[in-house]
Amino acid sequence: MKDSDKTLYVLDSYGLIYRAYYAFISRPLVNIKGENVSAVFGFFRNFLKILKDYKPAYAVAALDSRTPTFRHKLFDEYKATRQKTPDDLHAQIPVIEEILTALGIPILRCDGYEADDIIATLARECEQNGMRCCILSGDKDLMQLVNGSISILKPNHSGGWTAVDEKGVMEEWGVQPSQMQDMLSLLGDTADNIPGVKGIGEKTAQKLLSEYGTLANIYENVESIAGSVGKKLVEGKESAFFSKKLVELCTDVPVSLELSNYSVASLDFASAARHLFNAGVPVVAKSYAEFGAVAEVQAGAASVTSEEGDEPVFDSLVANTGDYRAVTDINELKTIIDQALAAGFAAFDCESNSLNPHEARLAGFSISMQKGKAVYIPLVTAESGTLGSVSYISAEAALGELARMFGNTGMTVITHNGKYDYEVLRANGLKELKCRFVDTMVAAWLLNPERASFSLEALSETQLGLKTIPFTDLVPKKEKEMTFFDVPLEKAGPYAAEDADLTLQLWQLFEPKLKEKGLLPLFEQTEMPVMPILAEMEIAGIRLDTQNLAAYGKELAAQIEDAEKSIFSLVGHEFNIASTKQLQDVLFEERKLVPVKKTKTGFSTDTAVLEELARVDEVPQKILEYRTLTKLQSTYVEAIPKLVSSDGRVRTSFIQTGTATGRLSSRDPNLQNIPVRDEAGRKIRSAFTACEGCNLVSADYSQIELVILAHLSGDENLKKAFLSGVDVHKATACLIFGVDAEAVTPDMRRTAKTINFGVMYGMSAFRLANELGISNTQAKSFIDSYFATYSGVQSFIHSTVEQAEEKGFVETIFGRRRYIQNINSKNKIEKSAAERVAVNTPIQGSAADIVKKAMIAVDGALKKENLHGRMLLQVHDELILECPESETENVSALVKREMEQVVALSVPLKVSVESGKNWGLFH
Repeated sequence: MKDSDKTLYVLDSYGLIYRAYYAFISRPLVNIKGENVSAVFGFFRNFLKILKDYKPAYAVAALDSRTPTFRHKLFDEYKATRQKTPDDLHAQIPVIEEILTALGIPILRCDGYEADDIIATLARECEQNGMRCCILSGDKDLMQLVNGSISILKPNHSGGWTAVDEKGVMEEWGVQPSQMQDMLSLLGDTADNIPGVKGIGEKTAQKLLSEYGTLANIYENVESIAGSVGKKLVEGKESAFFSKKLVELCTDVPVSLELSNYSVASLDFASAARHLFNAGVPVVAKSYAEFGAVAEVQAGAASVTSEEGDEPVFDSLVANTGDYRAVTDINELKTIIDQALAAGFAAFDCESNSLNPHEARLAGFSISMQKGKAVYIPLVTAESGTLGSVSYISAEAALGELARMFGNTGMTVITHNGKYDYEVLRANGLKELKCRFVDTMVAAWLLNPERASFSLEALSETQLGLKTIPFTDLVPKKEKEMTFFDVPLEKAGPYAAEDADLTLQLWQLFEPKLKEKGLLPLFEQTEMPVMPILAEMEIAGIRLDTQNLAAYGKELAAQIEDAEKSIFSLVGHEFNIASTKQLQDVLFEERKLVPVKKTKTGFSTDTAVLEELARVDEVPQKILEYRTLTKLQSTYVEAIPKLVSSDGRVRTSFIQTGTATGRLSSRDPNLQNIPVRDEAGRKIRSAFTACEGCNLVSADYSQIELVILAHLSGDENLKKAFLSGVDVHKATACLIFGVDAEAVTPDMRRTAKTINFGVMYGMSAFRLANELGISNTQAKSFIDSYFATYSGVQSFIHSTVEQAEEKGFVETIFGRRRYIQNINSKNKIEKSAAERVAVNTPIQGSAADIVKKAMIAVDGALKKENLHGRMLLQVHDELILECPESETENVSALVKREMEQVVALSVPLKVSVESGKNWGLFH
């Protein structure tokens, strides 16, 4: 009989569950419903490692009692200091129990006892019956059980397990396992609120036990222990022996060692895999199915079905052991392109020497039309260097063949981050890309916009259960000058081909999911058509007048210097304003301001805190002004000119998968965060200009989110305000203040505007009071008046929250879906935040969808009418175009028409159009 056949593995379940949850606390894992599944994922992944690596014959899970234990009867304050279990962790515990049951792992729980007591009882019974017991736990309380028959497997930071025997306890704690009870009695435990002996630390406890052996013997000799240690022991004697009662484990819990019930041989891996999939952890589900060998194996992979049996969790998968080969003959490439055209689809991925698509030179590309099969075509170019071979296909010849594929409107090209591939191909001479694009990165984002990562590597791991070939295997990080051109074909080929293969497999997984969730129309009619438009906008870029920006930089530097002098004058001395520590000293030590919140490094000096402090002191307000000026200088005036290309234009990168609402974001540079309503922002925007002989045209939706709110809520008063063509904020002021339009003051309009927009973001009376500088009572009165006026809006808010609570998600007008975490949380703060997201998402998300649809309509109309205007930027609800001066009037009319008519709402969309030589002239 093997050792594993005589060993019972006991899971300290709650300890392992908590550890799994907090391992992902900074970036929680969520399933497609938006539910946190970190604990489920980590717990079962780690347990599978035990099954694989240690091959136990018997296993059982121990859980804490749902009722108070005997320790609570001994000590009312036992574990009283522990924080409440987070709701999203608490929700996973019954799921884990259900999956353990489905797998066939018995769960032992006994009223009045903790899991540690059940574990201790089983361990001692194993010892008495000549068996071994291995405890899966990181809990120090269980170290007291370790002996020749009982050991511990402790989770380690590398994701594995560390064996702890008698020697291991000695190395970690400096005492024998038999002394651990006394050790803990002296130390106490803040986590469990066990008092111990005040002032006795680990080193002192080790020394005492080393010299005297036991707690009882320490106290028999306490009079001979001199100094403060002796005094602490005397004062803490009662606490020490009371603590021992709390840390001592019970070994006579009424549970039995029935090995036939704990056999691993009878585990149902198929059932566990189904439950794991339904819980939203398909990668772990696949692992259990494969390990149990219960699912049909095809092409080296397992297939698991959901309980409904209508959706495959995984398709047949092959990683870098697939049928991957290099193609270096032009005739064979022609045949492959012919096959792709005949099939009507192909997955495609390109390799280049730069992450910047505008500078990238094409090193090669890969194509896949069948799971597990792909080809890589390396190219001869000027950059190929010594690795270039005359037997390779020339870039010119290869691009000629690709033109047949990408120029065919009946062809579907499947990509991952296709905008990059599009721009690289354009930069390398491919002019006409008319095919239908599919992008698995965008598909993954639509299905779950709050994933931690949309990279091919991450999705292959989480959706397909595959580890991709790391780029660092080809180009080590230390090789700063090395590019893909320097990678030998035997390494480049499998890496590149794998990318195309996995992209195809992801699409085969995602397409049915998009259909099932009603997201395919949004994907096909909005997200995919807008992708090449964004690519062309990035290719175009926008001209930057660097001299103009430099001139403003000098002005800004003078303002920063004045702001510094003003701060130093108020404070009475100079200091480093950028130093958090020095600023803390100035605000809280010298000026005696009351701190608002604390961080690990002291009292916070963030923007929210300074805004609060500015109510009572002038210095925080000046600090805020200083920070605003320095941010403008570093983020825009200094940074943007460094990004100008040789043609004088700046090319931002539009991020299609950057927000959960569907709004586009931009980076390198981020042009969406340039201040809109102040003079500083206007001066920065003024540096963005039209090229010679052209104008810029700005087309901006007027209050689109309020229009959508009126449409979604159906509120007659709000709709009437828009339909009558009056100033909607003024109309709101009239209604909530009960005055005629002529009597509305600027302050009344400002209040109404703040409420109009604040409602969409779930603004509380407290926040409104802060924004307007009024009392909470006044703020609540304004909000009550608003909802009395716009009762349909209040009904919309309530119904949207109810839908989110019931379904777990909300949708835009066009079906974009967002899962709302914590919508059913019992924590009021979490619940309120989730409700704000639930209400705002349909509004902001619908606005994002409309803007994208407008971009598609404008692009199509410009081409249809043979105008030379082109879109350059999209900033929130605004489009910036460039066109010849002679076309300005026609382009302006076209853009206004297309944007206003792109979708019919119960309240018409309105667009304001302006034109001029620079962006700063608008609004």
